[in-house]
Amino acid sequence: MNQKKTLLISILSGLMIGFIGVYLIGYLAAIAIPKAYFLWFKENFSAELGMIIIGVVEQFLAFGILALIAGYFLGKVNRATWLTNSITCYLSVLFYLSVGYSLIYDTSITNPFSGVSSLYFIPMLVLPFCLLISTYVASTKYRNEVN
Repeated sequence: MNQKKTLLISILSGLMIGFIGVYLIGYLAAIAIPKAYFLWFKENFSAELGMIIIGVVEQFLAFGILALIAGYFLGKVNRATWLTNSITCYLSVLFYLSVGYSLIYDTSITNPFSGVSSLYFIPMLVLPFCLLISTYVASTKYRNEVN
């Protein structure tokens, strides 16, 4: 497939992941977590670990599943440039989370990683991890079928 079309598909996929993921994370964040959950973590480990686990689950349900689907599609579209497709898609998600989100909701443009401490950075790794895994798996699967 033409490289320009592949690049455009990667960018549009990332923008769609960002757009849909923001809505999904809003609904998931509204789910009430029982107080006993945090008390158990506070007694046995730390309350921050409980927050990290909730963050990873929320990020996977909102962005991870979308990234797996989009990554599989991107790996199928162009098998040779799976890494470039993944990186382009991820950068367009970050672009949406900073610029696109602010244009749609009339807020100031922010860094998508602002306000994230090093402890809570782990859930934000779900999206690139799912995207890289799915594009790689799809590209190797369809590369083997062609050969």
